[in-house]
Amino acid sequence: MINSVKYLSGSIIITLNQEVTALASTVDGGLRNGIKYIIHHQVPKDFNNDPIKEVTKVHRELSISSDKAITFLTATELPRNHITHREVINDAEIEVSITTGLTNPYRIERGSIEVWGLHESTINMAIIISKPLTVQAMIDAIMLSSQVKALTLAELTNGKIHGTTSDAVAIITPINGNRELYAGPATTIGKAVTHAVYNAVMKAYETYVKPKP
Repeated sequence: MINSVKYLSGSIIITLNQEVTALASTVDGGLRNGIKYIIHHQVPKDFNNDPIKEVTKVHRELSISSDKAITFLTATELPRNHITHREVINDAEIEVSITTGLTNPYRIERGSIEVWGLHESTINMAIIISKPLTVQAMIDAIMLSSQVKALTLAELTNGKIHGTTSDAVAIITPINGNRELYAGPATTIGKAVTHAVYNAVMKAYETYVKPKP
């Protein structure tokens, strides 16, 4: 469903090949229809502006209608720390667009959250699923992908990191077609999402920690 990926004026702009439904935790998120663009926008490490105003400014500068975009904000270096990952499992195609930054990580331990670091870097994920989903299934997919992200980071860091304090996630599916009712861990969709997100986080982490040339 990804038609093109471009880097322009501090932003990764992903153009989709059709309008989609998105359920997102971005500042311009929620449940939205008619989405055609996914944007990852880099902000300064000391960013303290109104995030909605920042998103609106980005859309205006890129000449993209705010009604047709969901936008992730991150202080990680773009385009270096952005990757896309695609998998086809059974008859489900999953594409993950992910940015990675670990300057403000957290860990959950015994019901408490431990936070350290100063800057707003992020692990932002847009998970594009080829099959239409019900809202319930989209919620299933968000829950599952967030669990996979946390467990994968724990695996990579010997339990030190489960995420960052400014992470966001979006599930993106076609508007038309027969909708899958569920996308939990017992479903074909859920298993495909789990596999794709795990591999995407692995790939993104390796890119992030790889020394610069």
